[in-house]
Amino acid sequence: MKLAYTYTWLLREGDLAQVQQIIEAVRKRARELGGDVGELILLLDEDAQAVQPGAYQLVMFVTTIPGSSEGRFGLATSDDGSWTWRGAVLTTNVKTISELSSTAIELGLEVAEVFAGMVITSRLNGAGVVETVQRQAFDPSTF
Repeated sequence: MKLAYTYTWLLREGDLAQVQQIIEAVRKRARELGGDVGELILLLDEDAQAVQPGAYQLVMFVTTIPGSSEGRFGLATSDDGSWTWRGAVLTTNVKTISELSSTAIELGLEVAEVFAGMVITSRLNGAGVVETVQRQAFDPSTF
C-alpha cells in the first residue's frame, strides 16, 4: 500500500552557498539510499518562481528513492528571508524516505513530515540534539 508522504523543510537563515552545500549533502544521501538522483539544479528569479511561487533563488534535485515516487527536494527563498521547501511523494517505505529527512535535520533544517494521519516535526536544539514533536494531522471527531 502506498502512503502519501508530505514534507516541509525550513532553514531560518542562510546564504545561497550554504544552501547549495546542504542540498548537495542531502543529494549525496539520496544516492546512498539507492535513489536514482538527478543533478543539482540552481534556479533564479522567474525560473525559480515557476517551481516555487514567490522564490527568487532555488536549489533542488529530483530523485526516486526506492519504494517512492519521484520527488523534488530542495530549498527556495521565501518572503521573510528564510529558505523553505514543500513537497510530496507516494511511498511504500516511509523509513527510507524519512532517512533523507533525517539527513536534512542533521544539517540544520527544521523538518515537518506528514503521513498516516500524523505530523512529525523535528529540529536540532541549541545543544545539537534532535527534538521531535508528534501530533495528529486532524481531529478524528470532526469526520
